[in-house]
Amino acid sequence: MMKIITNILGTVLCLTALIGFFNNDFMKMDLSPLHCGFLLVMGAISLYFGTQGTEFQARNMCRTLGIMFTLLGGITFFGNPGHATAGGVDIASDNVLKIIPGQLEYTTADGVRNLILGVVGLLAGFFPREQEIEIDTKLDQAKLKAEKAAHQH
Repeated sequence: MMKIITNILGTVLCLTALIGFFNNDFMKMDLSPLHCGFLLVMGAISLYFGTQGTEFQARNMCRTLGIMFTLLGGITFFGNPGHATAGGVDIASDNVLKIIPGQLEYTTADGVRNLILGVVGLLAGFFPREQEIEIDTKLDQAKLKAEKAAHQH
């Protein structure tokens, strides 16, 4: 289940980034090239752990995304009313957080997106599930048996 959630989070991040490269004010988010690059890298890492990693690694990726995006989403709401201008757009917003003015700016819509992704990541990452532990344990046991068999030959 962790891998599925990690893949969903990664897909949302990658799609947002790819759309943002062509539409810098998609859904009133300020998607500058730097912002899109960041989202694309985080989405690609998430997809990697969702497809190639173990359930445990996917859980840790959910935790990482959850903490990072919840914090980013939360601090966005401490931004002042104004205009986000990164990415060659002019978006009026109740909350604008200018991390790197003209390059990386978060609007209220960015904050909402980040909070949604963050909360999903936190819920998935920090609520223990026995199934993931059992899967990882069985996988580790199978690897040990394969290594022992390889050393015996």
